[in-house]
Amino acid sequence: MKKFSLAVFVLLAVILMGGCMGNLNAKDDNPPINPKPLAQEVLENQTKEVSLYFLNDKSNSLTMEKRFIPKDADVLKQVVLELIKGPNEEYSRPIFPAGTRLLSIDMQEGTVFVNFSKEFLQEGDDEKIDKLRVAALVNALTDIPGVNSVQILVEGNKVEQVGKCKIGLEPLKRIMVVGDVYYNPEKIKRLQERADFGKEAWRFDPLQVLRKEGGIIGLGEQDEIALKEEFSGKAVAEVVHDGKVYKVELIQPFGKGSNYIWLIHKVTPLFTPIPDTDPTKGETFIYGKVKAIDYEARVITIEREYQDARDLKNEVGPEIKVLPNAIIHFLAKVSYTPDSGVKYAEKDISLNRIKVGDELGIILTKDKEARAIIVSDPSLIPYEPNIKVLSPARNEAVSSPFKVIGKARVFEGGVNIRLIDNSGNVLNETFVQASNSAPSWGDFEAIVSYKPLKEPRNGLLQVFSISPQDGSIQNLVSIPLRLK
Repeated sequence: MKKFSLAVFVLLAVILMGGCMGNLNAKDDNPPINPKPLAQEVLENQTKEVSLYFLNDKSNSLTMEKRFIPKDADVLKQVVLELIKGPNEEYSRPIFPAGTRLLSIDMQEGTVFVNFSKEFLQEGDDEKIDKLRVAALVNALTDIPGVNSVQILVEGNKVEQVGKCKIGLEPLKRIMVVGDVYYNPEKIKRLQERADFGKEAWRFDPLQVLRKEGGIIGLGEQDEIALKEEFSGKAVAEVVHDGKVYKVELIQPFGKGSNYIWLIHKVTPLFTPIPDTDPTKGETFIYGKVKAIDYEARVITIEREYQDARDLKNEVGPEIKVLPNAIIHFLAKVSYTPDSGVKYAEKDISLNRIKVGDELGIILTKDKEARAIIVSDPSLIPYEPNIKVLSPARNEAVSSPFKVIGKARVFEGGVNIRLIDNSGNVLNETFVQASNSAPSWGDFEAIVSYKPLKEPRNGLLQVFSISPQDGSIQNLVSIPLRLK
């Protein structure tokens, strides 16, 4: 009996093993592996990600926290409510005083009017903390597409000051945070570990760190970023933000090379603010072209270029003394697009950078001495379109369906494609997501089809992006085609 039982056991084991091996080898019976966990797919389909900013654990710079909110939520309201809730991360601190309530929030023509209870005005420990609180709020809201500025209200009234930070009564644009950036040492270790496991591999690239995490210093989607140096565990980038140039330094805290993460370390403005012309003090503003310059005597000789009638009454020159403490800016042309025109960047230069032929804007004191000079950039900016269509070619004959291939450098990588015939009838409209969003280039590809035509006719392929501010068409590229 024992022998029989043993034989049966062995036989059953062999059958079960054979069945298991058969399942392992049967390709048709194995369902495809879902590359994303089900929970993640549900999260992506039902929510959207927003960026929030909080104080770090030393309250001397900002940290970023990504958070998911319901897709159908009021984004403006939800972002502020999430900020009021405070951070989830142990290395961060809240930006709002205890008891702060959101009374209302609305947007008009790109400006968000956010109205808080009186608790919002509780004075902080020092002016820097209050400045960071304001920057965290303004930058979180201006991260939202279509938001250009933020008007802070308390109990329905404009306020000139938040704690010890003076903000004025006008809406606030995105704020660049200058100075050192601090990370908790334990947090840095965790960031390195995450990158080692491939969860945030972009931290191995200093330029990607600026694009992904630059919000902690105020960088926005439209800011120009150029990596200038990278050596020995340090990197330096120049950033153009709101027409001003900043130097951003990055470091590798654990070592040099491609296996170590980068962190934003310090932000330094490369410009000195120029106070506006003050007519009440006898100051005036003139334009002129440099005819001669004496660097030792600090005297420039100009040919006046009158801009308006008031300048005609302002007798000065042609020789102008430049004060020893005069602020001198170079207004460089950075880029050009048909939608927004020329983008400028302003940075400090010395007097010896000015040369004969330069065109200047000059602020004069009541004694007709220059306290500030702005040097115009004479160079021409070549226009590079933000959308390039590689296929089909202009005047190419196509038949349905055909493929559209190109590159785009547009907001959130969204590319719209429309095909119309010579009568203006829309034959096809579609949308495709490029592999990257501005300021990076991304590839895109789409299939365009249309109903059979009785006879060949001319058509026009339009590829463009949509403005997040007003929904208008931007970066339009038109490709004439022959439709078969």
